[in-house]
Amino acid sequence: MDRPDVLFIILDSMRRDRVSTYGHHRATTPTLDALAERATVFDNAFAPAPWTLPSHCSFFTGLYPSEHGITNGFADRDLTLDEDIETVAQRLEQDGYRTAGFSNNPWVGKLSGLDRGFDEYVEWNLEISTEGDADLHTRREQLYSRGHKLVGHASRQPLFALKRPFFTDSLTERTKRWFETTSGDGRPTFTFMNLMEAHSPFFPPKEAFRKLGLKPPSAIEPRLLNTKLLAYVLGQRDMDPDERERVLQFCDAAIRYQDSKVAALFAMLKAQGRFDDTLIVVAADHGKTLGEFDRDETPPHYCRDINVNVPLWVKMPGQTDADRVDSPVNLVNLPALMAGETDVEQFTGDDDVALTEDYVPHTGRTSTDATRWRILSDTEFKYVRSDADDEYVLERSGAESESVVDADEEMLAEGRRRLEERTESLHEHEGSDQPGQRLDGDVEAQLRDLGYL
Repeated sequence: MDRPDVLFIILDSMRRDRVSTYGHHRATTPTLDALAERATVFDNAFAPAPWTLPSHCSFFTGLYPSEHGITNGFADRDLTLDEDIETVAQRLEQDGYRTAGFSNNPWVGKLSGLDRGFDEYVEWNLEISTEGDADLHTRREQLYSRGHKLVGHASRQPLFALKRPFFTDSLTERTKRWFETTSGDGRPTFTFMNLMEAHSPFFPPKEAFRKLGLKPPSAIEPRLLNTKLLAYVLGQRDMDPDERERVLQFCDAAIRYQDSKVAALFAMLKAQGRFDDTLIVVAADHGKTLGEFDRDETPPHYCRDINVNVPLWVKMPGQTDADRVDSPVNLVNLPALMAGETDVEQFTGDDDVALTEDYVPHTGRTSTDATRWRILSDTEFKYVRSDADDEYVLERSGAESESVVDADEEMLAEGRRRLEERTESLHEHEGSDQPGQRLDGDVEAQLRDLGYL
C-alpha cells in the first residue's frame, strides 16, 4: 500500500466523561460517534502527562517527559525541545510527506520547538511561523500575522474574547485550504491540528447550547462565568454546585461546537475521496478537573482519571469495521503508529499497564523545586508514587469518584515492582544548559487567561 495521508487531531483538555462516544448523556460528539462506527475506540488510553506542554512533546517524540526533558512551564527555564530530539513531523518530512500544523495552543509551536518538520505552521494567534509553497493564506491573513503582536500588546481582551469564533474558525478554514492544495499532488500528507474548545475559557456559540437542549447564555454570562472559572483554576475560590453545573453545560456546548469543526474537515476529505485511506488519530492531551476533587489534595488531583484517562479514536487506512479496546494503551506510542512503524494491533500491544508522569507545580514565573509523580494504571487500579517515596493506590471507580484505597504492604510492594519494571528502560534527560526564553507579551497574556500563569 502507498504511504497513507495522516490526520492527527488533538482536542485539547477534552474530558472523556463529557464525550458521547464514551457514554455521556448529551450528544456532544456526533461526528466522532460516527467515526467510532468504523474506527477503533480505546477505553483506557492514558496521556503521558496531565497537561498540555509535556503531553504534546511526548506525542511528537515518543518519549516520556522524563526522557525529553520538557516537564514544566517555568518562565526562567528553556521550554524548547533539544535540537537532537527528532519529532514525528521531521521523520515524516524526511520520508517525503508534505506537512502542516495548525495549533490553537501557545505551548504547541515555536515556543516548544514542535513546529520543526512542518512545511506550514500556524500558531495559536494566527502568526504564520512557517510558510511553504502551499499558498494557504490570504493577503489579509498574512498582514494579520505580521501585526499580531500589536494586537496582543494593545489589549489582550480581544484575543481572549475572540479566541473561539475567530481563531478556531480561521485555523479550520486554513486546514481545509491545505486539503484543497494537496489533493491529488501525489505526495502523502501529515496534518496536525490542536483545537481548544474544551479548554477553559469557554465561549461556545448559542447554537451549540440549543443543539444540546441547553439554555443559551445572555450576552454577559460567558464573561462572568469564565472570570469565576479562572479564579477557581488559579485556586482563588471554589465553585458551588450550581456554578459547576453551568460550567459543565458550557463545556459540553463547546465540545459540540468543536465537533462541528471536525465534521467540516472530515467532509472535505470525503468529498476528495481521501477519507477512507487516511490514517486518522483523534485524541485529547489531558482532561480537566472542574470541581470534582480538592485541588490541594495528596496525591495531586492531576493523577486522577479525569485528567489522565483520555478519549482516543484511531481509524486505520481502509478500516471499515468498528473495534473497542479495553486494555491500557500509552499515547506516548502514537508517533510510531503515525510513522507507519506499527499497526493498530502492535500499538495496542500486550501491556497491562499505562504510565503517566507529572511534575508539580506545572508553571510559574520563577522556578521552584518540582515533585515528580508517576502514575501506573491498569483497568482497575492506579499505583501512584512520588520521588519523595509517597505512595498510594487509587481504585478506578469513575471519573468523579476515584478513591484512595487503604492498601496493605503486599499491594504497595506489587505496585513498586510493576513501576520499576515499567520505567527501568527509560533514559532520563540530562537537562539543558540553555537559558530560559522570555515570553512574548501576547503569549504570556494568553497563558494567563488560560490559567497557566
